[in-house]
Amino acid sequence: MTLGVGRSASPTSAPRAGRERESGAEVLGLLRDDIRSGVLRPQQRLKFEELRERYQGSIASLREALLHLTAEGMVSSEPNRGFAVAPVSLSDFLDITELRIQFEVQALSDSIKRGDDAWEAEIVTSLHLLLKTLNEGKGTRSEEWPARHRRFHQALVNGCRSPWLLHFRSVLFDQAERYRSLGRIYRRSPRNVGPEHKALADAVLARDVSKSCLLAEKHIRTTAENVISNVPDLQEARTR
Repeated sequence: MTLGVGRSASPTSAPRAGRERESGAEVLGLLRDDIRSGVLRPQQRLKFEELRERYQGSIASLREALLHLTAEGMVSSEPNRGFAVAPVSLSDFLDITELRIQFEVQALSDSIKRGDDAWEAEIVTSLHLLLKTLNEGKGTRSEEWPARHRRFHQALVNGCRSPWLLHFRSVLFDQAERYRSLGRIYRRSPRNVGPEHKALADAVLARDVSKSCLLAEKHIRTTAENVISNVPDLQEARTR
């Protein structure tokens, strides 16, 4: 069962400044970011004229981006109804969570075994930037958080040598980000995630595969439980 999470204002309410974008890749990136971050809410209709005003893209570039996002599972398409942001559901989120754990742990294990000095340096740098966001009081709702959070978790697995494993892991990370964003929107009090990320980075840099994988799984499960407890529709679906 899909859930109708409350919708945001029309995408025309906050146009992205700039020239008309002919590049499908550029429009794709902006649209994907807005879906992942919750600016465009689940099941929100994606009308071409409104999207053109917000993203300054051509009809061709917008159609290309929407078809790409449909293939990724971020957007749904129905005959005679057009495009909409893909719905969310408890079953979908639980499925994503279990698959994420499998892919994340496998990629992390290989990364720890194969990572070099540059890999270690990127983990240290990305962790510093992540914790800096928290220490400055901006928290997980800040504009910087999603990109820095993504960079840190990507840094942990960058030593992995399997392109296909990294690809599917990235797809699942993006899908989970939609739910994490909803959790941040509805969360009433901040969650102290700094220690979790610091402990994970320490275990990885110590090349402790077993501990690192356990901490990664715990981090994903804790985040999932936090999201479910904060998003009303997900919480209600669990109690039915």
